[in-house]
Amino acid sequence: MENCKVNILGTEYKIEFRTEEEEPRLETADGFMDFSVKKICIGIFEPDAESVKDLQAYTRKVLRHEIIHAYFYESGVWDLSGSSEAWARDETITDWFAIQAPKMLKTFQEAGAL
Repeated sequence: MENCKVNILGTEYKIEFRTEEEEPRLETADGFMDFSVKKICIGIFEPDAESVKDLQAYTRKVLRHEIIHAYFYESGVWDLSGSSEAWARDETITDWFAIQAPKMLKTFQEAGAL
C-alpha cells in the first residue's frame, strides 16, 4: 500500500504507512488518526510467530478502522461516543453509517483499503 491523500467530508487527510522506528506512536497501536494534523498513520507489519497470516488484509482492516475514526471526528460525533452502554445498537450510529457509508466506500476505494 502506498501513501496517499483522501477526502473525508471535505477535509483532506494524509495516509502514511510507517515503521515503529519512523513513528514511535506505532509501538502501542497498529494505526492511529491524528485529527490535529489530518493524518492517518498505519504500521508496516512484518510477519512473525504472533502475526495474522494475511497481513495485507489486516493492514486494510486497520486502515478502514482509522478512516472511520476520521469520519467520526469530521462528522462531529468524536466526543459523543463515551456515554452510551449499547452504543452499537443506538439508532444514531445506525443512521450515521447509513448516511456516511457511500462516502466512506469512496474513501476506502481511494485509499486502496478494500
